Amino acid sequence: MTEGVYNIACIAVFGLIFGSFLNCMAMRIVRNEDFVKDRSRCRDCGHKLGAIDLIPVLSYVLSRGKCRYCGKKISVRYPVTELIFMFLSVFLYAFTKPDMLLFCKNWVLTGCLFAMALVDLEILEIPNGLLITAFFNWVFFSLLEVVTGDWSIKDLGFGLLAGVIAGAVMLTLSLIMDRILKRDSLGGGDIKLFAILGLYLGFAGAYELVILSCVLGLMFAMARKIIDPKATKEFPFGPAIATASYILLIIGNDITDWYLRML
Repeated sequence: MTEGVYNIACIAVFGLIFGSFLNCMAMRIVRNEDFVKDRSRCRDCGHKLGAIDLIPVLSYVLSRGKCRYCGKKISVRYPVTELIFMFLSVFLYAFTKPDMLLFCKNWVLTGCLFAMALVDLEILEIPNGLLITAFFNWVFFSLLEVVTGDWSIKDLGFGLLAGVIAGAVMLTLSLIMDRILKRDSLGGGDIKLFAILGLYLGFAGAYELVILSCVLGLMFAMARKIIDPKATKEFPFGPAIATASYILLIIGNDITDWYLRML
């Protein structure tokens, strides 16, 4: 087995494990439950789950999608979210190798975005705890990049400035749209998320994020209307922002280069 295949296999396994944790965390945030201390239980019978019940994907397959204790059907959400995050992790690694420091920085951010999207889909809310985690993740890894020489203090300052400007621009646009539409256009969590992502993506990336997330948001809204014609007018924008951010994390530089060549 070559080193590349071995690394991808490890990333895939960690992606499954982390994806399982993120899904569990998102579900507990929605239900206002403690995702740190509380043991995992069957949602139907309340039986505490053992290690054999918590192996990502494999436990679901071996149990044929049913609880081993009460026989009730287990939601397919569990293996689906685990597999999705596994693929997200593998693709992120493929586009950022061999820079493992950058991969770790973006991987944690991807995890935060993934959990935010899951929560926002259910309760139209982006948890402040995940935003804070994403911010301190940027601070920690950016300082490491300065220490290793991958970044300079100037780069750090530009990143902070990009985040402040991204947040300020989205706040201004939100206030203008609120006046025009006579209702809230963007949630406070969305605005803070744009500010945080400005740190990671920089000036060009933040500009591209606004455009791409709006396009994806319209696509998601239309798809949602087709799937559920009775859906409420309130729309979770977080998943669109998260998807756009992930795309820019892996090919953002290529998009920027292509745009500059077109000028």
